[in-house]
Amino acid sequence: MIVRLRFQLRDGQSYELELTPDELGSFDPERLRSVHEQIVQLTKSIAKTAESFAETELNLEGWIDLSGDVPHMGTPVRRLPLKDQILLTYFAMGLKGKRELKPVEVYEFLRNDGFPVNYGSVVARINELAKDGLLIREETGTYRISRFGEDRVKSILTSSASG
Repeated sequence: MIVRLRFQLRDGQSYELELTPDELGSFDPERLRSVHEQIVQLTKSIAKTAESFAETELNLEGWIDLSGDVPHMGTPVRRLPLKDQILLTYFAMGLKGKRELKPVEVYEFLRNDGFPVNYGSVVARINELAKDGLLIREETGTYRISRFGEDRVKSILTSSASG
């Protein structure tokens, strides 16, 4: 038999524990309090990190137009190497809510936006970006931009804006 305990704390947090009768006899509420304090500290740390990212808003003007249903790349993106164009595609599509893309979707997006690319080159660069850790391949055959890929995009946007 398993006993389920639910603890509602004063700050609105709640925890559910499933314990066997043997575990219930040796349960220490002080240990739960300690775990709760660690969770609160971790939550504060995550919130602080999120705030620091929010403060460093990127100026996408001229780079990516997000006003329509799909993003459109500006002139500066066309001057970049294909790998960076692909990263910016994943980044822009992520801003529009589509986090994962198949290579054919990236190819079609770039072609429809007027980029002179071929499918084989797009697939090869996507594989290189995944090997470099800038894209992550999912089991479904789609890819998504990694944190390192996002950092690369941010460095492209900020270094070009300041230079």
